[in-house]
Amino acid sequence: MRGLSHMLGSWQDARSEVLALFSPEPAAAELRARHLAMVTRLSPAVMLANALCGVLVAGSLLGSLRRPWPLGTWLLLLLASCGWAGWRAWRLRGALAPASVSPRALWHATGHAAWLALLWSAVSALWYPEVPVGQQLVIAMLVCGMLGAGAFLLAPLLPASLAWLCVLALGALVGLLRQGGGSALTVAGMLCVYAAVVLAGVRSVARQLQARINSEREAARQGQLVSLLLRDFEEHATDVLWEIDRSGLFTHVSGRLAVLLGEPEAVLAETGLVQMLDDRHIDTEHAGGLRALRAAMARGKPFRDVLLQVKAGDSHRWWTVTAKPLLDEIGRSNGWRGVISDVTQQRLTHQRLAYLAHYDSLTGLANRVQLRERLSQALEARGDPPRRSALLCLDLDNFKSINDSLGHSVGDGVLRLVAQRLQSIVRRSDLVARLGGDEFSVLLDDVRSDEEVAQLSQRLLQVLNSPGEVRGQMVAIGASIGVALIPDHGTTIDDVLGNADLALYAAKEAGRGRCEYFAPALGERSRRVVSVEHELRQALQRGELSLDWQPWVRVDTWELLSAEALVRWQHPTLGSIPPAEFIPVAEKCGLIGEIGAWVLQRACQEAQALFGNLMISVNVSPAQMMRTGLLDDVRRALQVSGLAAERLEIEITEGIFLDDTPTAMSNLHQLKSLGVQIALDDFGTGYSSLAYLRRFPFDTLKIDRAFVRELLTHHDARAIVRTIVELARMLGMRTVAEGVEEPAQLEVLRRAGCSSVQGYLLARPAPAEQMRRLMDSWDPNSRPDPGDLPASESMQFEQFLPHWPATTERAS
Repeated sequence: MRGLSHMLGSWQDARSEVLALFSPEPAAAELRARHLAMVTRLSPAVMLANALCGVLVAGSLLGSLRRPWPLGTWLLLLLASCGWAGWRAWRLRGALAPASVSPRALWHATGHAAWLALLWSAVSALWYPEVPVGQQLVIAMLVCGMLGAGAFLLAPLLPASLAWLCVLALGALVGLLRQGGGSALTVAGMLCVYAAVVLAGVRSVARQLQARINSEREAARQGQLVSLLLRDFEEHATDVLWEIDRSGLFTHVSGRLAVLLGEPEAVLAETGLVQMLDDRHIDTEHAGGLRALRAAMARGKPFRDVLLQVKAGDSHRWWTVTAKPLLDEIGRSNGWRGVISDVTQQRLTHQRLAYLAHYDSLTGLANRVQLRERLSQALEARGDPPRRSALLCLDLDNFKSINDSLGHSVGDGVLRLVAQRLQSIVRRSDLVARLGGDEFSVLLDDVRSDEEVAQLSQRLLQVLNSPGEVRGQMVAIGASIGVALIPDHGTTIDDVLGNADLALYAAKEAGRGRCEYFAPALGERSRRVVSVEHELRQALQRGELSLDWQPWVRVDTWELLSAEALVRWQHPTLGSIPPAEFIPVAEKCGLIGEIGAWVLQRACQEAQALFGNLMISVNVSPAQMMRTGLLDDVRRALQVSGLAAERLEIEITEGIFLDDTPTAMSNLHQLKSLGVQIALDDFGTGYSSLAYLRRFPFDTLKIDRAFVRELLTHHDARAIVRTIVELARMLGMRTVAEGVEEPAQLEVLRRAGCSSVQGYLLARPAPAEQMRRLMDSWDPNSRPDPGDLPASESMQFEQFLPHWPATTERAS
């Protein structure tokens, strides 16, 4: 029963395959055309073979038959059929095969196969019983050979093959049954088995042929799709494809390539890639890229993103070139294929961000980052005698009163005037920097004597202490200067900066408007650091550390989104010591790991106990992030408290990227895999670089309070904030603005698309219990109205508000 069921299933499958070939669908029509073309190519030779076999069979049987005329008639019919079919196939030998044929053509081919099989089956059906054993053997061999050979030759046309097989086998069975006897029945059974095996083989061959045709069709479709995509890429993408041969000449010149290079396609076809780039590079700054390109091609290795600065038309552009070699079957280079990308806009954006990272946006002076870089160079300078430098720290004496009485616009004008005066006095090799607010620094490079420093300091005081006109008003400007000599007053950047600050504080305490040099007597600050370090070692055991919390609020819904944990230290004798003082001490003396672990665990416990589902944020210092045990501290805090990892956000500063330690990056990635959120704090003021955002997928960017503080007075601060917000949005990150203290600042941030805000406008830092009460009493409808500002603030706000188009509210 199982064998019968299998035979029925095979018959049904064969029937389905045959019917599929007669389908009117376009795919079936294309398949029929391919199959017919395979059979047609062999038809002349096959028909000639049939005719020769027919002559040989007739000659063999002629002497054994009582009536020869039926055999002659059969031979004439066979020769006529073979001649007609062979002539038709020969006539079509040079014609292109049609892309599709109708089912009618398949019917004709099947009918011809059945007719030819009928002619051959007549030999066994009519004359097999009448001839002697020797001629019977000839007929048996003929039937077996024709049955197998014809069926497999017609396998591409499964209906014709089946017709041939069935008709020929049926004729042989008729001849055997006419003869009768036990041996005839045995041979008949063997014939049926043989026919079934041939049928199975024919079906297998037909399936393989169909699979091959389908694969070829799919490959052709994929090729067309790739060609279409490449054509669309060349027509619409900003990147341009190119291809050169072994000699370096272009072999593929697209319209976009001609437009990019500004040359006709005919000219480019006779030009080499390297020659074209060599003719267009404009300076020596990126000539190394051209050398790198030549070297990469000489090595025969793939390369990518080789940067070149070229002249395209009347403008200067930046291109990157990426390519791989084209190899023949034995691995020899036949040329190159690659892409030219215009990265001018990205370069300009990067240069703008680099400028903002190294220069003060208000005055155009160097900022703290650039000052530290130059200080590092000055400290590393060697010579005999040692090369000496001097750092002057300046602070305006009455700048706050100018801002309060005359307004921020006049204050900004004063800062610009001070910057101009400083630059007009110093030498070209010196550096003038603005550190923030009304703090400036001047780095005097390669000074010959202390007297030279003193003379320049006095000239600076004279210039800065003279009144100046700002926005039509005469403003009295005064300044104090603190001086630290290098290397006399410090061998590290922080020592020099700190000692110059100490000297500045001494100058201000001595009456302002004067210059003071650092002296050992001013080292009380260092002694304070020692005292803080000593007491800090016992602070945890004595329970002197605590946490305050400050909330974040979602701008669009005015709902509490998160709370930041802020560590506090209340010493019994030293009083309240701010984190800015004791955290650096903890980093230097190695206590940051212990304190950081306590802060993490305490924050998670208080949040889990009091804050419901509110997210929390914990700041981790660079030194703490570089510890190998940080991940264990976070896991332990989450496990002990029961806080979900998704509710914890770790804030880091850009300082961790300075040393680029593998441990810090590993900790970041492992925290991310743990489910903890990562925020980049103080973005835009430290060592900001797009490279950091590419290397690690941050969840949040925190906009520094320095930009927020100047939102109402400086258009460049607003532009920077909008740029940061847009950059974060494109990278899928949230934005949190710190230090929001005025409703107008909130409104500007809302219009810029900032996700969340934090600052005194919402709440001052407070212990966990007060934070819990704030959560309970929080009203989402209590957003401050920017119209409630004082008149002066409101007037300034209205001056720039129309230039800020309303943006779509974004969810954090």
